[in-house]
Amino acid sequence: MVFETTAVGRAWLPQQQIIVVKSLIKGFFISVSIQVKITVKLSRTKETKEIHLETESTVNDLLRKMNLKPDTLIVMSDNVPIPIDNELKEEQEVAIIQVSSGG
Repeated sequence: MVFETTAVGRAWLPQQQIIVVKSLIKGFFISVSIQVKITVKLSRTKETKEIHLETESTVNDLLRKMNLKPDTLIVMSDNVPIPIDNELKEEQEVAIIQVSSGG
């Protein structure tokens, strides 16, 4: 790619070699993963954990990573319940409250 954009590169490499370089690069891709840090406070155990998730992760992704079932919990941020499909943001603090019922 660089060789095609500069006159020096074109003079340095013959055209056939540029095609070979392009064909090698074409099938190659780079996967970049950017993560966000979420602070989780568990009300039941009074633990605080830092969890790293991919960007654009939801509350459901967080619960899955922690092996928790969403139907038995309430997840709160700033003392307000947040939906399971809510996207989490960098450095966000959430509290997870276990819901129980019985007879």
